[in-house]
Amino acid sequence: MTEKIKVIVVDDESRLRRGIEKLITSNGEEWEIVGSYVTGQSCLDDVITHDLPFDVLFTDVKMPLMSGLELLTRLNERTSKAYYAVIISGYDDFEFIQKAMREGALDYLLKPIDRLEMQVCLDKIKAKFHKNEVLAEPESKNVSIEIATQWIHEHLHETLTIEKIAGKVFMNATYFSEYFKRKTGETVLDYITKKRMEKAITLLKTTNMKIYEISLATGYTDTKYFSKLFKKHYGMLPSQIRHGE
Repeated sequence: MTEKIKVIVVDDESRLRRGIEKLITSNGEEWEIVGSYVTGQSCLDDVITHDLPFDVLFTDVKMPLMSGLELLTRLNERTSKAYYAVIISGYDDFEFIQKAMREGALDYLLKPIDRLEMQVCLDKIKAKFHKNEVLAEPESKNVSIEIATQWIHEHLHETLTIEKIAGKVFMNATYFSEYFKRKTGETVLDYITKKRMEKAITLLKTTNMKIYEISLATGYTDTKYFSKLFKKHYGMLPSQIRHGE
């Protein structure tokens, strides 16, 4: 049986909310509306109090008492849920859209919602949902950290940012950074540096790669900077390790 994609819809206008729900459920039996709310506060209370499982959140941005952006922020602060967020707005404001994306929103839709645009949005979510196990079923924060660290290990040669890593586990970057430090005892950037240095010393001892090649393989385009970090970490330059000094 196909795993249902559980959806919450938040909009203070009942007619529009029902219209959104109808557009979603008309796209197939795998879509299930598990929550329908008039305010962001009632949604937040229900999610927190009843640990309501959901995979996707559609929320209007302009609502009384609590905006859609504030709802995203509160959810990210108070729950460990990994979910996709879609912001619904009555106006096309680039600055607002940027703020929504920083809070973890996957997409945004402008009112009145076009059926085709909704279809594209749902197809995007469905593809990600079935591809990524993080959203196949609700995961804990611990699992999110494990997934993030595994991803870091596999991409040490790339330019890594907290935003990019947090995005892989569908968490707000600031919240992810704070939680990572509480969980591991070190910052994300310190963790990345440590793992890069461990990889570097392994390559120095087990391969004939040149120093600059090892620098690139561990994500540093500046070999001098790489050597400086390496010495700070191990008390010796890479060349000294290579020559057994």
